[in-house]
Amino acid sequence: MDLNKGVTIAELAKVLGGRPFGDAHFVVKGVQGPGGKDPSRIIVSRDTRAVAATPGDIAVVVPMGGALDGLTGVEVADTEKAFVTVLDLFSPPGVSREGVHGTAVIAPGATISPLAYVGPLCVVEAGCVIGDRVVLEAQVYLGPDVSIGRGSRIEAGAVLREGTIVGEDCLIHSGAVIGCDGFGFLPDFDDGHVKIPQLGRVRLADRVELGACVTIDKATLDETVIGDGTVIDNHVHIGHNARIGKNCILVAMTGIAGSAVLEDGVVMAARSGVSDHVTVGTRAQVAADAGATKDVPPGATVSGFPARDHREQMKIQAMLRRLPEMREEIRRLKQEIAELRERGCR
Repeated sequence: MDLNKGVTIAELAKVLGGRPFGDAHFVVKGVQGPGGKDPSRIIVSRDTRAVAATPGDIAVVVPMGGALDGLTGVEVADTEKAFVTVLDLFSPPGVSREGVHGTAVIAPGATISPLAYVGPLCVVEAGCVIGDRVVLEAQVYLGPDVSIGRGSRIEAGAVLREGTIVGEDCLIHSGAVIGCDGFGFLPDFDDGHVKIPQLGRVRLADRVELGACVTIDKATLDETVIGDGTVIDNHVHIGHNARIGKNCILVAMTGIAGSAVLEDGVVMAARSGVSDHVTVGTRAQVAADAGATKDVPPGATVSGFPARDHREQMKIQAMLRRLPEMREEIRRLKQEIAELRERGCR
């Protein structure tokens, strides 16, 4: 397919594994949101009612059975997956760049693949190893002995401290700081707190994505680990010695305390947290604003603070909403009891 010339509905149906309807030769060159009016861009919609209002000159992707007379498009089994595929299909191709920009500072002893790109004002310290097709955008700092695997991309302004290991096909967004000191101190409120040296490092496995301004502390002695395929949203903090499993999702402003463990497939919703040395089991979910202060069983969904079973928490919330009514009822009952006692005394 030549995307510059567009994609026919028949071709798109093959890509999506769907069924074309209407004009199979209709050509689209991009994607647009619901209500879009550009005939060259297709709409992906799971709402057949919204599709009914779409003009006949706009192509659509709809669920199976959603084809309407007078429209052109593709029926698919899963519109959400189709949407991702269509977005990927029409995404602008990445610019392939190689070499080291003239303003970058490369220390002796650093190893950089000739197929990698090091952008303006980057600093690469001694002992670093940068693999094939790695891209460092402008002003990236790599401390001593950092290793970055094939195909990973580090956006502008990110900082990777000494010893950090990044796997293949990772994406680290701007402002992330990886491998800074863990927050380790012996409290002393009289003479000043005593800092505990942090000698470990951070290891990111393959296909990890870190959002903007994520911070991950290096371990005290060994490694803080992020597993394969885990995705982490903006402004998330992960403390020293934490171990995050494979394919986890950590949403914005989540906090993972030191030495906590998230097993594979855990979902941490926005502003949630895990206390130190707590384990969240495989495929468990911690709801928004929840704080896991003790271990969470595999597959559980917890909410509230301290986090408890979500169904129990919902019952508690329902009872809290009834407190004013219950208070008045208790007052009335106390008054009735007092009156009964007075009558009994007579």
